[in-house]
Amino acid sequence: MTVDFQKLVEDVSGIKDMLLTLTARLDNQQPATAPPADEILTVGQAADLLDLTTATVYGLVWERKIPFAKQGKRLYFSRQELTEWIRSGRQKTSAELTQEARQLIEHRQTRRTRSKEAKSKGGLTAA
Repeated sequence: MTVDFQKLVEDVSGIKDMLLTLTARLDNQQPATAPPADEILTVGQAADLLDLTTATVYGLVWERKIPFAKQGKRLYFSRQELTEWIRSGRQKTSAELTQEARQLIEHRQTRRTRSKEAKSKGGLTAA
């Protein structure tokens, strides 16, 4: 098998040119992972997003339990704010509550033990 080094050099040079062209094109485009702009929603769209009725959404607005904006007689909602509002209502799992309770009990027992040790040594304890 014979190798034509001149052809090999030309092929490598062509591949290099194609890579440079593709890289330049990719650099000029916006990244695909750019965060979407915050979207403004109407009452109906907010109700669909939250899977609630519009009456329930109006009730949450009246009780000031949901983030909203008002222009004139119209209500508007930010998709991002609604998403954050949903996440802020996350409830802890029973495992998380159990772990938190264990840590609290352990902390109190440690404080109680230290307090008893300080009293037995004749020192003053901080209140």
